[in-house]
Amino acid sequence: MLIDLQNYFVDRPDFGSEQEAHEWEEMYRYIHETVIPNNERLLTFARENEILVVHAVIESSFEDGRERSLSHRRPTFNNIIIAPNTYESKIIEPLTPQKNEVMIKKTAHSAVDSSLVLLLNNLGITDIIATGLVTDQCVSSTVRGLSDHNFRVWVVEDATMAGTFELRDNELTILNNTYCNVVNTEEIVNVLSKDESEREN
Repeated sequence: MLIDLQNYFVDRPDFGSEQEAHEWEEMYRYIHETVIPNNERLLTFARENEILVVHAVIESSFEDGRERSLSHRRPTFNNIIIAPNTYESKIIEPLTPQKNEVMIKKTAHSAVDSSLVLLLNNLGITDIIATGLVTDQCVSSTVRGLSDHNFRVWVVEDATMAGTFELRDNELTILNNTYCNVVNTEEIVNVLSKDESEREN
């Protein structure tokens, strides 16, 4: 499951000052140099091995975002309106969804709702690999929701990022071994490759 890897969160905004740009540079550099390439690798592996892919994005049904959750109405960083069918709502080009991949549109932090749970249950899915943005908000909320619905969740630490490494690492420490297992890209690819090899034999 790739969470909120859309233009709105990946593109560097026009910062009000050089100081503000400097404060956010660590996050954006890591997203572009590490998070996106690792998500590309995981997505390619999933497609080559016919593993279900789920994309989740923040996108309103209304231009004014009237149906947003309370958490997306607060007058802070989370005051988010992403109008339907806009550049900001689209998943970044390297990760563009393909045929038979699931798209979830949400107006809250968590991507988990009854329709997603039903879909995953009907497909016999028991394990979820989660990546995306940002670790301590939408990724964390989604992981906790999936865990509460009895899915085994794996979060790929070098395929997700928060505003700072400290925020990311603190949240992953909280999540690990309670709501999920935290792994890196190399580890999860090796585990999946072994599983695919065993099935073939």
